[in-house]
Amino acid sequence: MMTQPAGQSGSPVEHLDGKQVRAAWALMMNARRILLLAHEHPDGDALGSALGLALVLRGFGKTSVVACADPPPPVYAFVPGASEVQTDLGDESFDLVVALDAGDLSRYGALYERHRALLDHARIVNIDHHVTSQGCGEVNIIDVASAATAEIITLMLMQLDVSISRDAAVCLLTGIVTDTRAFEFSATTPRTLEAAAHLMRAGAVPAEIVKPVYRINSLPKVRLWGHVLKAVESAAGGRLVWSCLTQDMLQQSSATADLDDGLPSYLIDIQGAQIAALFKEHADGYPRVSLRTVHPYDAAALAAHFGGGGHVRAAGFTFQGTLADALHVVLAYLEQQLQEQQPL
Repeated sequence: MMTQPAGQSGSPVEHLDGKQVRAAWALMMNARRILLLAHEHPDGDALGSALGLALVLRGFGKTSVVACADPPPPVYAFVPGASEVQTDLGDESFDLVVALDAGDLSRYGALYERHRALLDHARIVNIDHHVTSQGCGEVNIIDVASAATAEIITLMLMQLDVSISRDAAVCLLTGIVTDTRAFEFSATTPRTLEAAAHLMRAGAVPAEIVKPVYRINSLPKVRLWGHVLKAVESAAGGRLVWSCLTQDMLQQSSATADLDDGLPSYLIDIQGAQIAALFKEHADGYPRVSLRTVHPYDAAALAAHFGGGGHVRAAGFTFQGTLADALHVVLAYLEQQLQEQQPL
């Protein structure tokens, strides 16, 4: 039995909208073939949420297919089912789509472009925790108080009293661990830890997630980080910090694009930094800008100015222009925001 601290009542799962949870679960239980979508350039939360929920649904006899426009980064090879993620659908005969960790169908990238006819008319359950999410489903469970989409799914299953296998627990705990940077981010709440504890009781071990994601680094990753950190610059008395990750850096390091994971958070940890930006040059020429902030700056609001979104402390967007243009335009905007808000 779960108890509450003095002065509080109810269980952690009661923070979710029970009506929406039941409606989402009814759609899943009434479907035979379910497509679970992870957003493009998948992170641990998108993958862990999709794979974990897929495993749970298979326990109910459902055919559950996990798809993503991009293959899972090698760092997540340990996650159960990662090797089965499809980058194209082939057969489109799905009764239901569960769109995870993004509230806009365009965030599912090339999968959405190739299967727009299916996704624009499908019955969709959307589960997301981003503050900028508007929801793209028939049923939308958008809970911005959750540190990860995997936290929402875990709370849903707790609320529904659905058992979770060890493999599903590993997937879901991967989502929580990676979206909180091993429970370090301020989005981590007592409810986050309650969800994580529930997954641990199901057999997931945090150390077996933290070690491959945060502790083991390949030589190409170390070389890539060296290039990026050597290029770090600052402005506004050190309150704005940024760097670039170019295609040349990737080639010189023999690195893959996913090895930048953790760099934006490293930049915001520089003493005095209040806004940090990593400008990542993609193969298509358009840079992806990842933002990290500390109080009082809202990364999601800053990213929204350029059509992006995310969290209060971590957000991003794709800049429609060259890397040089992005540096000129985005840095000018960020410096302006710092000038308008004097140092605390």
